[in-house]
This record gives sequence, structure tokens and C-alpha cells, in this order.
Amino acid sequence: MRKAELPGLTGVRFYAALPVYVSHVVGTIPGMQALGGSLLVFNAGELSVAFFFVLSGFVLAYNYLDRFQDGLSLSSYKLFLWNRLARVYPVHLLATLMVLPVSIMSPNLPLDWRAVPVHLLLLQNWWPAVSPAFLTYLNVPSWSLSCEWFFYVIAPLAILYSSENRRLLVTAGIALCYAGVLGWVLTHYGSAYARHYFVAWFAPSRCIEFLAGVLLARVYLGTMNRRIVEWSVAAQAAGVGLIIIGAILWQSAPWPLSGGLLTLPGSALLIWGLATGRGHFVAHLSHRWLNRLGVASFSFYMIHAPLLRAMKGAWLYLGWEVHSWPLFWGVTATLFVLIQVAALGVCYFYELPLQHRLRTFYRGA
Repeated sequence: MRKAELPGLTGVRFYAALPVYVSHVVGTIPGMQALGGSLLVFNAGELSVAFFFVLSGFVLAYNYLDRFQDGLSLSSYKLFLWNRLARVYPVHLLATLMVLPVSIMSPNLPLDWRAVPVHLLLLQNWWPAVSPAFLTYLNVPSWSLSCEWFFYVIAPLAILYSSENRRLLVTAGIALCYAGVLGWVLTHYGSAYARHYFVAWFAPSRCIEFLAGVLLARVYLGTMNRRIVEWSVAAQAAGVGLIIIGAILWQSAPWPLSGGLLTLPGSALLIWGLATGRGHFVAHLSHRWLNRLGVASFSFYMIHAPLLRAMKGAWLYLGWEVHSWPLFWGVTATLFVLIQVAALGVCYFYELPLQHRLRTFYRGA
């Protein structure tokens, strides 16, 4: 049975994508790094990705718990993976093709052609070594999509093993063993860069946020009573507050927390609060246009970096540079509007139609 839509969780995607855009526009357009590069608000993009990882686990478990909680067949697993591939791959392919000529012409980072097949297969963050650094090439934001693809591969099993307490203990035991072994190895043998890579970038290490989202969905589906729902607005406020606190502490946190762990509690509370559908914030996020922007947020996330890199090349060719705060904000707002319009076009005229065709093709094959 199809579950009720959660419009608050669709609309919030738009706001969650904004810090990613801001951090990249500041780091890409000439002159902007010198103005805003040291400010926390302009460097919070990675923490937004952590929110998306928790949200991904929650949404998948919310939609598929009934289907996978009693068992998993090969046919249902294949259908699940195909549907997820149809969801993400068309825009990923488009963004890769967009950024390829920019990467070829880049004077700062000559393209390592070995990265092309790795990126096309979304395996750049499955690489269990810091070198070669495949994730630094082509469309860099697709690193999180590589992590998501890893999550999708394990998602049916994660949902199955979260649906019952004994199974859940097995999942928790595996996660704790992985964290313990990884922590011991990195403490004794890892460089500072290796520690950051294996905590913040390596796909298996980011599963903790995804699994937290899966568990949150199970708790949410099992506690939907009026008394609990009455706390939803407070959960939203507390979630936002904890995310802000986590972001403030992130830059000075010990290396085991350099991933998304600091914002995980706030993300979980915010997602749970929004899922209940209560409060003015949820009403705002459920507005038709904000919902559309939330639907288009994936296209926005995937194409904004290639477009910004192309604009950077044009700015360097023309000798332009940002030297003032009025120009800083003007450039940030103008480029955002242009990229958002492009993302809406990509989403509604390419992403969604092709997604539908691919899913129909598989069912008809």
C-alpha cells in the first residue's frame, strides 16, 4: 500500500541544497574566496550533505519497510536497484557530460582519464585508498551520489535488518566492529588526509547517517500517536538548533567527527518533526512552488558545479574578479537564479520524463 506523501520533507530539500551552492560559488568564482572563505556560513556544504544522507535512509525505509521487512527476493532487489538507478543516473550522466569539456581544458587540475569510467559507474567513493583521488575530478559533488549508490546497494538488507530487534542488533554489531577497526587503523597508521578521507568521504563510513535514517523511519512508523505528534514543532526547532551547534563545532572537532556525526542528532529530530506534518514551517515547506523546488533540488545539486566551473573559466578569460560585498551578494543571487531556472528545466523536461520511461521499460521487459 502506498504511504502518504510527506511534503515537508520534499520542500526542505530546497533549503538543504542552499549551503552546498553557497560554499561552491564562494570557492569557485574569482575573488569570492578572499571575502567569504573564512566564514562558517559559506563552508557548511558538507554538513548539508550529511542531512541528505539521513533523509535518504528515512525516505527509503518509509517507502520500502512493508516490502522488505519480511524477506528479500532477487527479483525485488533487482527492481529496487533499477528504480534507484532510473532516479539518479540520467542527471548524473548529464552533469558528467557537462563538466567533461571544462575538466579537459582546466589548467589547474589536468584530467586523469582513469577517473572517467570510475565516475560514470559512481564508484569514486568506494575506492579504499587515498590515491588516486578520483573524487576530485569531473563533477566533484557527485561524491555524495557515489555514497548514495553504495547505500542503495545495501538498503534492502538494511531495511530488512532494522525491522526486528534481533536483526537490528546484528546491524549495530557490524557497524561498531567496522568503526572500531577503522578507528584503530587510522589512529596508528593513518595520515591526517587519510583520516579525513576514510571518515568524511569513504562511502562505507558514511553509512552511519543512512542507517540512522532507516532506524528513524522504523521508530516514526511505530510511534504515530497524537501524544508524540504534539512534540513535532519542538522537534523541528531543536533539530535546527542542534544542526547549527554541530556546524559551529565541526571545524574544531576531533577527526572521528569530521564526517556528519555532529549534525546527525539535529538532522534526525528535524526530519522526524517535519514528517509529522505539523506547524507553520511544514505548511511553508508544503507550498506548491517550494515543493517543486524541492523536487528539482537533485538536478540543482548535480548541475550547479559544472555551470559554476564554466562561469569561472569565462570570468578568468575576461579578467573579472569580485572585490566588494555588494558585488559578492549580487553575483551569488544572480547565479543562483540562473542555475535554479536551468535545474527546473532539467528536472521537469529531462529527469522526470526519462525516469518514468526507464521504470516503464523495466516493467515491460
